[in-house]
Amino acid sequence: MSLNIMYYELSEFYKRDVYFLYDEENNIQIREFEKGIKIDVEKELLYRVDKIDEYLSEYDILPTFNAPLVSLKFISLFKDLENHEIQFINVTIIDDKGNINKDFYLLNVLRVLPCMDTEKSIVEEKKYGSASVMTIKKLYLIPNSLNNFLIVRMEEKKSYIIVTEEFKKRCEEAGLKGVDFIEEGHSIYTDI
Repeated sequence: MSLNIMYYELSEFYKRDVYFLYDEENNIQIREFEKGIKIDVEKELLYRVDKIDEYLSEYDILPTFNAPLVSLKFISLFKDLENHEIQFINVTIIDDKGNINKDFYLLNVLRVLPCMDTEKSIVEEKKYGSASVMTIKKLYLIPNSLNNFLIVRMEEKKSYIIVTEEFKKRCEEAGLKGVDFIEEGHSIYTDI
């Protein structure tokens, strides 16, 4: 008999409402980081933000779309997962005034697994021309679906990064700042 392990969606919070944006001039498309493959990066990747805050270095994860930016403290905490579950890639953050920060790394998650419980989860599909976009209103995960990995991308919606209770515990014990965990079944929608 196997125990059900709690899973969470990895999320982040930051002092102000801002996203660090992957620069269009990067020679690698951002969608490449959703495929679960190790990426050979020849030059540093660029991220842009309106301004680099003086408290930026206090955070261990930054708000981005698709591939999180993480600190050296985060890296040292999960060094044991490097090369088989995650890859860290140097980035340079540039603000509108040309200020630079090189203290963060892109977190490339190397495992993509199906883990959404499609029977219990509440999803909405919308068509935009030939494109179909899935909105997950309430996420439930398949018990024991991470196959002993601590962190994976969810195959059903690759922008979602799912982590285990052990991953969460490591972050909490290390006091990582900006890291948040969304429990399955949580919803921001009031109409479900």
